[in-house]
Amino acid sequence: MSLAGVTSGLGMFLFGYTMAIGAAAELCAFLQGLMMFGVLIGIFATLSYGLDAFRTQSNEIFVMNMLFKNFMFYGLSNFANPWVAASGPEQIMYVFGATSVFLSVLAIPVYVYGKKLRSWWTRHDLFATFKMQTTGPKQDLG
Repeated sequence: MSLAGVTSGLGMFLFGYTMAIGAAAELCAFLQGLMMFGVLIGIFATLSYGLDAFRTQSNEIFVMNMLFKNFMFYGLSNFANPWVAASGPEQIMYVFGATSVFLSVLAIPVYVYGKKLRSWWTRHDLFATFKMQTTGPKQDLG
């Protein structure tokens, strides 16, 4: 997640700055690629952790991922364009960059307390408490 935080944050901050000053298109395209590289690393790292740590909830994780993505892009399509039109690309990319770095920093407590989190979830499974368990075939994953 450190690679994701650095590349997405740096890419977003510099992309917003270069777009605001009207830098060369090649530089802006490179920074957009750097930004998207970091975002994809972060997405794959968190999704892989969730699927590995909570195997029994893999279907729910997949559905929530799709739901979050669809609502996020719906919100962005309604609010990001007017925001860029009103304030320019610099402000929105600074906010997105700071948010990306903040979310990447949140991986540190998960790294430190991950085993305790998984242990707590196993003992206090909310899906079992609210009778929301999925009924698929049981798999022995090792």
